[in-house]
Amino acid sequence: MKFAKYAFLAAAAFPALSLAADSSLLSLMMPDAKVIAGIQVDSTKTSPFGQFLLNHFQPSDPSFQDFVSQTGFDPRRDVTEVVMASNWQSKTPTSRWLVAAKGSFDLAKITQAVQAHGGTVQSFQGVNILGGKQTGDSNIAFLDGSSAVMGDLLSVQSAIGRRKSNLPADPGLVSRLGNVRTNNDFWFTTLVPISEFADAMPNENLQGAMKGNLMQGITQASGGIKFGSTVNISGQAVTRSDKDAQALMDVLRFLIGMIQQNKTQNDTAAQVSDLMDTLDLTSNGTTVKMALAIPETQLEQLLGTAGSAARPQQRKPH
Repeated sequence: MKFAKYAFLAAAAFPALSLAADSSLLSLMMPDAKVIAGIQVDSTKTSPFGQFLLNHFQPSDPSFQDFVSQTGFDPRRDVTEVVMASNWQSKTPTSRWLVAAKGSFDLAKITQAVQAHGGTVQSFQGVNILGGKQTGDSNIAFLDGSSAVMGDLLSVQSAIGRRKSNLPADPGLVSRLGNVRTNNDFWFTTLVPISEFADAMPNENLQGAMKGNLMQGITQASGGIKFGSTVNISGQAVTRSDKDAQALMDVLRFLIGMIQQNKTQNDTAAQVSDLMDTLDLTSNGTTVKMALAIPETQLEQLLGTAGSAARPQQRKPH
């Protein structure tokens, strides 16, 4: 297994786990971040829905098991907080990204595993940066036994510099985040048009839809999820004009109507339709807001129904 696979597994593990962002992690982020998200892993894991996910997430992938064995790091157990950010200079050399995490890391074992599989170790301001052999590979630095950052080399070095200087989180960045990070377990904020994310979509049809005029009209968006006996989902979109906001409202109402019209097709459609009845959708000027409260047990049931529908049914023997 090469270093790139380790970096991929670590990158996938951080966001997959789920932050009302800790200020120490925010202080590591680039001040000009335009896309930022986070997860409070501890509160998420201990919530009813978090326990549901952990009970159903038992990876049998040999690569994952090998990763845990050689590094001593299991993201399901060892991560407590995550923040990720990018300055989102799309398709330019100045584009930067960074993932920061708090948890428990065995620095010696992880370093040994990286070196054993062709990775490199370089020192920067007294902190070792683990990297791959290829230019552009992800780089990981452990600031101490409980803090780690991963990203492009310049972003990792800059994070180390901010940590060494003991700088607080950038006030402008904190202001741009508003209450979304303090009111949710998982949250995100983007200050770039939604259409900018089109190329990251795996499906060409979805890419085309993302590049449409409706998505180009959304200049900022934010949202979050608060876990508990009731799972509260909220979102907000800021558009170019009142007309764009009204167009977005019309499309959302149309989609909700389509779901409700097809609720007799199967159990999943019926459950989603029932949830849409409780959706609070409002607009004010250029801003569109939505809020949805889902009983946690109903969310479990919905995921279970969707999973059963996705699995092919076994044919009965004649």
